Amino acid sequence: MSARGSRNYWRPLIVCPHPVMARRVAAAMAELGVESSAVLAEYPRPAAIAGLAAHHEANLCFLDVASHQEQALALISETAPVMPVVALNPGNDADLILRCLRRGACEFLSDSSAEQLDNLLERLSRLRAPVERENPATVYCVVPGKTGCGASTVAVHLAMEFKRCGAGRVLLVDADYLAASVGFLLKLKSDFHLDDAVRDCLRLDDDLWSHLVVPCCGVDVLTAPDHPAAAAVLDRPAAVELVCFWRERYEAVVLDTPGAEGAGGCLASLSDEILVVTTNELAALHVTKRTLECLEQSGVPAGRPKLLVTRYTPATGLKSEDVKTALRLPPFALLSNDYEALQNAVLEGRPAPSGSRFARSVHELAEHLRGKRAAPPKPAPRLGWLSRR
Repeated sequence: MSARGSRNYWRPLIVCPHPVMARRVAAAMAELGVESSAVLAEYPRPAAIAGLAAHHEANLCFLDVASHQEQALALISETAPVMPVVALNPGNDADLILRCLRRGACEFLSDSSAEQLDNLLERLSRLRAPVERENPATVYCVVPGKTGCGASTVAVHLAMEFKRCGAGRVLLVDADYLAASVGFLLKLKSDFHLDDAVRDCLRLDDDLWSHLVVPCCGVDVLTAPDHPAAAAVLDRPAAVELVCFWRERYEAVVLDTPGAEGAGGCLASLSDEILVVTTNELAALHVTKRTLECLEQSGVPAGRPKLLVTRYTPATGLKSEDVKTALRLPPFALLSNDYEALQNAVLEGRPAPSGSRFARSVHELAEHLRGKRAAPPKPAPRLGWLSRR
């Protein structure tokens, strides 16, 4: 491809709060005759970059990593799957370059002259053929609509079911520092936990990671800390680092979160599938509605979460269509109420038997999430009293 052709192909989106650097990059592009799609003087809010790229028809992002390193690094991770990212920094910081490349940046530009920019665009044009990863990881974030609704039970069984359904490497992460239910449900003890992964997120490698997880039924499990009061803070930069690391090494990652606030909302915004678990009781639906609103405030679009109704018994509680009316979100799956099988499983520290009602409903859920079965049948006719209520 000619130099002129490489310039004409790209429509860069410039995200640069640093005014001097923004002017230099824009001037270099003008000198080369490259038309930028837009120049943003502020970092976009989480989960907004894909919409901005589509709106401005951008296919390349120049991103200022000097004004606010941690915010920019998190943005690189969100932008890299959408379009190539060129990190902008006036200095030549080797550590920062490495961190940008780990997050997914394809180039690092410190000299924003027209000549350097022209060489960069030509290199990108030669390499722009898409490269797909083998077995790309899917991250499933399980969020309780209300405390005590059985979200951790769903997360544990879903991870085990993914493995049984043929997924390659599967990871189950307990991000609920307070309840720490995953280790309890599976009777697991580990010398290391999520707290260690957070502290070492910038230097994780395969050897260190192998000491942090404990195997169970063919699934790698990262447990929650034993003492929540002394736990490290899972902030957004650390969450982005960990999610990127997990995506590179697993086919399916299941996150058990404490709720939609704080770390839970952050992990949800970085996940591919968000599974909100509730029961069909009116009080639970009231809290679940607030959970969905909280997720939206964390940057999760309103229609993205999938609703799982667990402990579902049509004879008691609200019907499926009533749940849809109350939450303005149809149930994605109805998980059977199987109290005796689940209690026996907790006593024995293992998942419920594959022949139990609950295990069968989780199997259908796993197959549906992996796209191997048709959508569930339509729910029963709506009861009019709830809409009037």
